[in-house]
Amino acid sequence: MAEKNIKRREEILTTAYRLLGEKHYDHVSLADIAAGAGINKSLLQHYYSQKIDIVKAMLTEMLETASAYMEKLPYKDEEIFQQISDFNMLFFKGAAADYSLRMFVRASVMHNECLDIWVDTICDWLRRYCGENTFSYLELKRAICFAMGGSMHLYLHQDELDIDYRRICRRHVWTILHFLHYEEDAIREIIKTTDERIEGEDVQQYLQYCTENISWLNL
Repeated sequence: MAEKNIKRREEILTTAYRLLGEKHYDHVSLADIAAGAGINKSLLQHYYSQKIDIVKAMLTEMLETASAYMEKLPYKDEEIFQQISDFNMLFFKGAAADYSLRMFVRASVMHNECLDIWVDTICDWLRRYCGENTFSYLELKRAICFAMGGSMHLYLHQDELDIDYRRICRRHVWTILHFLHYEEDAIREIIKTTDERIEGEDVQQYLQYCTENISWLNL
């Protein structure tokens, strides 16, 4: 991709991220993003035809970067569902520590298309690490869809319901593993290990890593 096009995309994503950190998703238009990026709406739509496409691009890069950060940690080679639990808690710990990131995450779960990105990314990760014969794709997708639907709805309303992100993350992991027929004691152990590990992780180091590896992100 030409350098000019890369720079233009970064400007669009930087603007969209800033605006979504300031306003509700429904109150940010393509025209607002274009104006903030210093271009007209037609040029913006040359890169991203719809607002949801911009959010998808940002969310995909964020999830990939968070996953790459997890690969740097000393316990990265452990059981895959332990990794998923740890990843989940660290990602939302980061969102809890940074207002603009939290607002973006909220925006990214308001539409089914973006929820599908979360589901597909996690399904692909699990299939890659578990092997195709461990769980069928249908089993994994059913478990993750059910968990995401409930936990992300709680996340959207966590302030009014006074629910800490940790509780939402625990319930999310519990639901996935319950659908996959894990024993309750095994689920408790995974969640307990995640609580201990991620409590000890420096969230600022994680946020700094994201800032260094996502060109449009400013935390």
